[in-house]
Amino acid sequence: VKLFIEERASMNLSETSQVSQFYNGKNIFLTGGTGFLGKCFMEKVLRSCPGVGNIYMLCRGKRGKTPQERMDKLFAEMLFDNVRENFPAQIKKVIPVVGDVLEEGLGLSEEDEKLVTENCHVIIHSAATIRFDDHIKLSLQLNVGGTVKMVEIARKTKNLISFIHISTAYANCNLNNIEERFYEMGPEYDPLKLLELCEWMDEDVMGSMTEPLLRDRPNTYCLTKALTEAYLFQHATDLPLGIFRPSIVGASWKEPAPGWIDNYNGPSGLFVAVGKGVLRILEGDVTKVADVIPIDHCVNMLIVVGWYTSTLPVEDKPLIYHCTSGTKHPFTWFKLGTLLLEFFSQQEPYNEVFRRPAVNFATSKMELAYWKLISHTIPAYLADGAAKVSGSKPVMRRAYDKVHKASETFTFFTKREWTWTSENCDMLWGLLSEVDKKLYNFDVMEIVWEQYYPNFFRGTKKYLLKEDMSEDKLVLAKQRQMRLKNMTHACVAIFLASVLYFLYPLLLGSFRS
Repeated sequence: VKLFIEERASMNLSETSQVSQFYNGKNIFLTGGTGFLGKCFMEKVLRSCPGVGNIYMLCRGKRGKTPQERMDKLFAEMLFDNVRENFPAQIKKVIPVVGDVLEEGLGLSEEDEKLVTENCHVIIHSAATIRFDDHIKLSLQLNVGGTVKMVEIARKTKNLISFIHISTAYANCNLNNIEERFYEMGPEYDPLKLLELCEWMDEDVMGSMTEPLLRDRPNTYCLTKALTEAYLFQHATDLPLGIFRPSIVGASWKEPAPGWIDNYNGPSGLFVAVGKGVLRILEGDVTKVADVIPIDHCVNMLIVVGWYTSTLPVEDKPLIYHCTSGTKHPFTWFKLGTLLLEFFSQQEPYNEVFRRPAVNFATSKMELAYWKLISHTIPAYLADGAAKVSGSKPVMRRAYDKVHKASETFTFFTKREWTWTSENCDMLWGLLSEVDKKLYNFDVMEIVWEQYYPNFFRGTKKYLLKEDMSEDKLVLAKQRQMRLKNMTHACVAIFLASVLYFLYPLLLGSFRS
């Protein structure tokens, strides 16, 4: 009943919301609609913009499922509970459009292309590979090539009034201070010429170009996002274009529920690894800021950017919008790590763990290698050896290979911090009415990190691992933690006693002599 009342109140607010009213009768073409940001954007629009037209969602078949089957599965998720239960008619507004950003013309049939170009008013381009370790060729084809195809479609769209490209705040992470503007990359970084190379050059040869192209960027994701911005500013400024740059997108602050998360990308995978007692050492600097932005703040700002872009003259330069938290409302890795260990070792531990949670940040490669050996490699070999003896399948060494690979891709971001300007973000916030500030809140100063992160941790238990959240299970989990703690203390005592046992005669003989 409470949920129903809250949702009805939200719908009532939309009647006086300038942003919500903008979307009345507007049809949206959305790519990346099955991704984290895309699906959350779609859910909030359906819920807060009752008069929205159709949402044409680009969708391809995957793992033997048709686009319609993927969409049916998507709308069965917890994310859409509110919409499904209270406003089921809204879901019928989402229409799958079969296609793929890797294919020519997005792989759209003639009929579907006509459907999009003759009916859509707003384009949200969220489709991309967000994997840090993807091959340079695939990253170029998906992130840059996909955007080139989107621009071609945008130019054919007769009633287009807003075209929003989702970039990343880390596109220019080779800089320390990043403004809401486009940064030139130099003549050797021609996006279209690099795409041409993808058409004929062998993967191995292109792979050998990765390091020279990356220079002081950490991965192909950041590089190709910067290249995509370069393409847009070179070839698409005649469109009603806006560029949206979020930082590390984390679990929700409030919507659809505190701590909601559905993927292991970014910090959520690290939180699980630490909470399970698997990951115990990271390379990083605990004094640096963890720039995480809740997904609902990110989506709210994106919806507002979609509205505001439509109000600007097309001849104006495209605006770039930072959606970040670290400069305005910083929270360090030390504080985050402290909350993480308190939560998983004392408050709400996972039901099944490998070891007691503990994590430290190494400041040098030598320190990292030492603690990896002590805290990761040796326990993994011991666990796999015990598994073989008992007839079980050894899995820990392979698990640690994955954990190390994941943590290494994150190292660049745990060792540094950035300053992002926010003039355009602040300007947007200042334009909103009190109704819109409530309905589309993206004010990071309202986030209480000491509440947000425990909800995030809890969300990994509930939504990712789908653990039993009952009180009985929590009691058992805490008892298991206590046993592991006692075992650790016992092992340390035995080790120290053994050392003293062997050293005592030597020390005694030395003393007598």
